[in-house]
Amino acid sequence: MKKLAIFDLDGTLINTLETISYFVNTTLAYYGIEAIETETFKVLAGDGARNLIRRSLALRLKEWEEDFETEVLKRYNEAYDADFMKLCKVYDLVPEMLTGLKKAGYSLAVLTNKPEPTAVKTIQALFGQGFFDMVCGQRAGIPLKPQPDGAFLIIETCKAKKEHTLYVGDTATDMKTGKAAGLYTVGVLWGFRKEEELRTNGADLIIKKPTELLQYVESISDM
Repeated sequence: MKKLAIFDLDGTLINTLETISYFVNTTLAYYGIEAIETETFKVLAGDGARNLIRRSLALRLKEWEEDFETEVLKRYNEAYDADFMKLCKVYDLVPEMLTGLKKAGYSLAVLTNKPEPTAVKTIQALFGQGFFDMVCGQRAGIPLKPQPDGAFLIIETCKAKKEHTLYVGDTATDMKTGKAAGLYTVGVLWGFRKEEELRTNGADLIIKKPTELLQYVESISDM
């Protein structure tokens, strides 16, 4: 039985709240736009960089041209990619969770709306090359989450089956993605969003710390 665990990245494996805040606000500052409080990015992030920039602009401007939004997005992406590790850190107990899953026979993958080159570099810097079996980020031909296409691609590439796959994330977008893909979906409470959002959007299991996922895995292996 091929077992697979697919993880969201930001807010699930790594804490990038301050990273996102820094790069959005430095980009806004370039255009003379007032900064946004860091905590606010917990609700602004999660649906890709364009939506992040669009929501950020909406907090500070009444209207803007599409060309301006595209310019701001480009500057943000370039700045982030040039210094992708800034203020970025792995959540406590995540390495123990991932190592435990590997020992339990799980393949590991990441599905994120972050541009794939940046996601791959971040994963390799924090976890080492080859630690994850696959990283799928924003790429041509694959719709962003909550569309399930990326999850399906990972399952096919890793030669797993839906019934043996977990999907783990911290936002409504992640829960919707997992449900759309027909996966057992785990919501985490150490990330960007709250329990009510995760439950409302279909989380099968909600955990407060990473090692609780290992307890779940052990419980189903005993059945």
